[in-house]
Amino acid sequence: MINPFEGGSYKSQFSLIIYKRLISRLWFSNADVMADFLSYDTPAKLPFTLTKCEGYGEMKKAFCLIREMINKIEENSIQERGNLRAREFCYTGKIDDPLSEMVAAANEAKYKKDLNEYFQFCQDSAGFFPISWIEYFFAGTLDIFQIKKRKSNGKEIIGTSASRRHKNIEWLPFIYECIRDKKVLQISYYEKFQVQSVVIFHPHFLKEFNDRWHIFGIAEKTNAETGKINVIEGYNIPLDRIDEEPKILKEGINFKESDKIKYPDYFNDILGTTKTKGMKLYTITLRIYGKYMFGLITTKPIHSSQETVMEYNDNLGFGEVTMTLRPNNEFFGRILQMGSDLEIINPPEVRDEIAQRITKMNMHYQKNSNNDSI
Repeated sequence: MINPFEGGSYKSQFSLIIYKRLISRLWFSNADVMADFLSYDTPAKLPFTLTKCEGYGEMKKAFCLIREMINKIEENSIQERGNLRAREFCYTGKIDDPLSEMVAAANEAKYKKDLNEYFQFCQDSAGFFPISWIEYFFAGTLDIFQIKKRKSNGKEIIGTSASRRHKNIEWLPFIYECIRDKKVLQISYYEKFQVQSVVIFHPHFLKEFNDRWHIFGIAEKTNAETGKINVIEGYNIPLDRIDEEPKILKEGINFKESDKIKYPDYFNDILGTTKTKGMKLYTITLRIYGKYMFGLITTKPIHSSQETVMEYNDNLGFGEVTMTLRPNNEFFGRILQMGSDLEIINPPEVRDEIAQRITKMNMHYQKNSNNDSI
C-alpha cells in the first residue's frame, strides 16, 4: 500500500496536515488546511480564494485518499456539516490514531533520508571547515576516512579561500564544547599582541571574520592597582592571541549568561568584530566610480544595511549606496581595500576620518620614496 505521508510532494504535505487536523477531533475546513500549508494563522489571511490557492487540486486528492484509508479501518468516522463552500469535517472514530504506523514509517524514512543527506554534506563540505573541526568531531568514524579519501582523490565539491592555518586553530572544538556545556575558562592572552592579560572568561559565541576566529563572552578582569574585579560583557578574545591552552575552572565559579547581548544580533551595526563603547552610529553615503566596481559592491554588499540610493549613471560615471553602521577599523579597511573607486560622501566626520588615514598612508609612501632617492 502506498504511504500517503512519504516524500515531499504537495500531496504528502497536505495528507499530513489533513490527518493531524482529523485526529485532533476538532471541526475544520479545507480553508483551514490551506492556511496551515501556506503558514497563515487563519483562513482569512489567504492571499486568494481557496480554489485559486497553490496546490488546491492536490489538497482535494489528499483529502479523498486519507478519508478512504480511514473509512477502511473505521467506517463513517468522519462527519461533515455546512454547505459546499463552507463544508467542515470532524473525526469521531474510536481509534485515536488510526494511521499511526504509516505516519511513523514516513517519519523514519524522512529521518534516514535527512541523515544520509547530512552525512553527504559533511563529506562534501569538509574543505570549507577548519581541519581541526573535522578531525575532532569525526575522529574514529568512517566519515573521516571517506573525507580524507575524497580529499586525496580531488573529489571535494565545496571549498573556501581561507587557509585555516592559524595559531591555536586546533582549540576551536574545545572552546565550542565549553560554550555548549557552559564551562568557565581561565584564558591567558596578549591584548593587541603586546600586553599579557589573564581573565576569567564565560564564553558565549564564536565568530569568524576575515579568516580570523574570535571568542565573545563575559570577562572578569582584576585591576592590578585596586584589586577590584571588573565584569565586562561582549568581551572579544582573538583565538590567535591566546598564549597557552585555556583551562576549565571547575570549582567556585558559576557560569554567567549574557544579560544585555543577544548573539549574533550584536554585530548588526558594525562590520567585523570590533565594537567599543562610544562608537557613533552613522548613515554613510558611498559614491562608487566605474560600472564594474558598482556591480561588485551592489552584488556583494559591504554591510547588511546597504541600500542603493542612486543607480549607476553612465553620464556621471558613478552610482551611490548608503549603509547604517558604527565605523570601525574593519569598515575603513574594507573601503580602502577597494581603492580609488570608492569615495565616502557623507557624513563629514567619517569622510574626514578616512581622509586622514589616506594622508597618513601617503606620507609613508612619500617618505620611503624620498629615502630611496637619497
